[in-house]
Amino acid sequence: MKFAVPALAFVAVASALPQTTSTPPPSFEITNVVSGGTGCPQGSIDVNWTDNKILPIYFGKEFIAAVGPKAEITDSRKFCQLNLQLEYSAGYSFAVYSADYSGFAYLDNGVTGTVKSTYYFSGSMLQTSSALVLSGPTKAKFNKQDDIAVSVWSPCSGDALFNVDASVALTPLASPASGVLGITKESGKLRSNLYIQWKKC
Repeated sequence: MKFAVPALAFVAVASALPQTTSTPPPSFEITNVVSGGTGCPQGSIDVNWTDNKILPIYFGKEFIAAVGPKAEITDSRKFCQLNLQLEYSAGYSFAVYSADYSGFAYLDNGVTGTVKSTYYFSGSMLQTSSALVLSGPTKAKFNKQDDIAVSVWSPCSGDALFNVDASVALTPLASPASGVLGITKESGKLRSNLYIQWKKC
């Protein structure tokens, strides 16, 4: 089965926080995207930056974890690190505040699945993470929404390297029980939406 997924989307949205704005800066673009990890080896993703401020990133079937008698140990956890080189108008800053994921979990009794995501800017000590834990037996779709309590703001310099670390993992490794976990939609497309908010420095 082939999974090709619009998996990341940047969308400028309104915020109720003081000094924030729903209007993005005059200039904002992603100049480079580098991927790495067992879930998205370099060259395995397709990236497009659209005029309506959406960044779709298409992942392949590598980003699905599995355990069981026929699975390899290395299949139990798949991760993807995306490094997004951003350039935007100086005097603006932005922060990730919400991220939505949907997918599926087919887990036998005793199998546990974890969907985790971490967001941070290179050079900053601040980062935010969230995790969704699923326990078998289950055969269902799931929705995961990251509500970030402490915003991680980009520098005001006009350029930044934004990092998204996402992973799917299953345990236990040595068991006759089986499990499959992936970020997907019913159509078989992996997808997550990453939203941003802006403020003037």
